[in-house]
Amino acid sequence: MSVLKSAGAMLLAAGGLALAAGPALALTVTNESDKAQEITVDLGNDEPKTKIEAGKSANLSCPEGCEVRVVGMGYGLPAKDGDKIVVDKDLKLSYADGAQAANQAGDKSGKATKAN
Repeated sequence: MSVLKSAGAMLLAAGGLALAAGPALALTVTNESDKAQEITVDLGNDEPKTKIEAGKSANLSCPEGCEVRVVGMGYGLPAKDGDKIVVDKDLKLSYADGAQAANQAGDKSGKATKAN
């Protein structure tokens, strides 16, 4: 019986680790501006929009690379799952850690996208 309890405890621990790792796999966008902002994630054929309230963050899916944009702004920032992006008070997008994405997303033709 104790072998079954040990196996059950190990399965619960493994499941907990899998759940804890889940959010780290998403792209995180933090809105540091004074107003709610609508963010788009360009995935090629799909470009979902997400409203992020001032001072809040959202985890968005970007599994194979994407370009993140603030609606109404003329540029985007290449990103991938695991990146952390900040929308500042001037609505400028930047990487939270100041570094560019290790595996920059390009457009779907394979060309690199230049971020401003």
